[in-house]
Amino acid sequence: MKNLMISIGTFFFKWRDTILSLFLLAALVLVAFPGKDLPPIQELKEWKISLTQEIVISVIGFLFVVAGQVVRAITIGWAYIKRGGLNKKIYAETLVRSGMFAHSRNPLYLGNLLIATGALISVNLFWYWILVIPLVYFLYYCIIFAEEKFLRGKFGADYEAYEKEVNRLMLGNLKDWSKSTEGMSFTWKRLINKEHGSFVVIFAALAIYNLLKFHFRYGLAWTDPAAYALYAVIAALLIFQTVAASLKRMHKLEWDPARP
Repeated sequence: MKNLMISIGTFFFKWRDTILSLFLLAALVLVAFPGKDLPPIQELKEWKISLTQEIVISVIGFLFVVAGQVVRAITIGWAYIKRGGLNKKIYAETLVRSGMFAHSRNPLYLGNLLIATGALISVNLFWYWILVIPLVYFLYYCIIFAEEKFLRGKFGADYEAYEKEVNRLMLGNLKDWSKSTEGMSFTWKRLINKEHGSFVVIFAALAIYNLLKFHFRYGLAWTDPAAYALYAVIAALLIFQTVAASLKRMHKLEWDPARP
């Protein structure tokens, strides 16, 4: 079974950043047809979620997304790892063990899964709960297993020792945080340089989806103050994207390349 998962992970590695995006794009269409995603079971079709409950679900989803973005921000700000792949294949230059990588072997994937979980909770569609959330977790574990096989082959005993000392995915040994970041400083320029695009896409998509969700499911008017608040969030994100992209083009977001 694990070998099959490794093969699946190797195949889906190059699509890992687009998997959630495709599901969210589909959700933007499905949200316009409330209740149509439910199976033909009368009890389910008669069960209605109240506006208050829907708001709570959206807030919970938002908090998961924020938690995931915080994990990613801390990871990238303290110690960046070049494991984005080379020619769409799994790749790593060095075995980074500082910063968040001293507490999780996969902190960026942990952040991604928290973001995916929050976004899919906020979507609140029946088949997303039943099929999509488990599928996203399965694919990420397949990718992690595939990466582990590659890293064992490249770094040998060093990576095997790392596996024994640091958890897969979940954070641990946080009491040693000061030791894992000793002599390091947080690099804001690198964080903004690497993360501004995904940050804007994630939170703008969440705002747009919630705007559509409350309009189509609960009749929220496009001119409602809550709708205007979401418009303001989207506008602020677009301004941030424009400024960050401009700073990047002007090489104002460069950092010391010797930094881990």
